[in-house]
Amino acid sequence: MTRFAVRFATLDDANAIGGLYDRASREVAVHLFAGASPPGCEAFRIRLQTGDAFLVAEWQGAAVGAVHTWDDEGVAWFDLLISGRAGAGRALLHSIERRAQDAGLRLVRARVPDAPLFPEYFTRRGYQPIARETAPGGPIWTLERRVPLLTVREQRREDADAIAALTGEDPWPLSQGPRPGHFVLADGSRIVGFTKVRDGGGGRARITDPVLADGYEDRRLELWMIERAAYDASVRGFQTAEVGPSPGLTVLRRDLEDRRWFIEGTAGRDPFVKDLSELSAEESPHIDRT
Repeated sequence: MTRFAVRFATLDDANAIGGLYDRASREVAVHLFAGASPPGCEAFRIRLQTGDAFLVAEWQGAAVGAVHTWDDEGVAWFDLLISGRAGAGRALLHSIERRAQDAGLRLVRARVPDAPLFPEYFTRRGYQPIARETAPGGPIWTLERRVPLLTVREQRREDADAIAALTGEDPWPLSQGPRPGHFVLADGSRIVGFTKVRDGGGGRARITDPVLADGYEDRRLELWMIERAAYDASVRGFQTAEVGPSPGLTVLRRDLEDRRWFIEGTAGRDPFVKDLSELSAEESPHIDRT
C-alpha cells in the first residue's frame, strides 16, 4: 500500500474534501455518514472555522480522504470517514488510534451506519459494538476499541532481546536483570523504544538519543522518553542532564526549550542541557498514560 500522509485539515482543503463528501452523498444513501450531515465545500469550511477537527489523508500531494475527530471525557471519537482512494480510510483510522494513544486515551469510539460491510470492516480491526440507535438516515452503531497502553518504564530482564534488536547492544548484560537508568518505550507488550542514562562526571547525566522502532518516528515520543530519563537522573542525585545533539532532536528544539532544555554553547555539535536542581516532584513525567 502506498504510504499516505495524514495531517489536520485546513481551509485550503475545503474544495477537495468537500467535493469528496458531495460526490459520496450523491452516489450513495446519506446514512453512509451515520446520521451526520455530510459537509459540502462551504459547510466543510464553516465547520473548520467553528472549531471542528478533521484529519486529511494525502496521496502524492492530493487530499484523498478525511475523517471528523474529537475527544470527549477521555475518549477519542470519529465519524464522517470518507476515502477517495483505496487505503486512505485505513491510514486515517490508524492515525486516529495513534493520536489517541499518544494522548494517553485508552478508548476509541466510532459512529458508523448499520449498512452492509461497515460493522464487519471495523470488527476486523478490533472494534466491538457497544450501542445501537435509530437516526433519520437509518440505524447507527457505536463501536469501541481499547488501544494498547503506551508506556515509558524501566527496563526489565525480559526486554533484553527486544532492546538488542533496536540498538545492536549485547543482550546478555540486560538479561541479567534491570539496570539503573535504562528505559524502554512499550506499546502494550512490544518494546518500540530505548534510552539510558550514563554518568558523565561532575554531577552530569548523559542521556542517550532515544532509539525508536519503525513507524514510531515523528510522534514526539522522544520528548517523553528524555523527560522520564531526566527525572530518574534527578532522583539519583545528578545536577544537570544532557542529550544530543542529533538531527532527530534538533527538529524538536522548540519542544525541548519549552521543557527547559537549552543548547549549551554555540557550536553546531553542542548538546541540549537541563538544570535538574529545579525539577520538582510535580514535574515528573507519567510512567504510563492510563
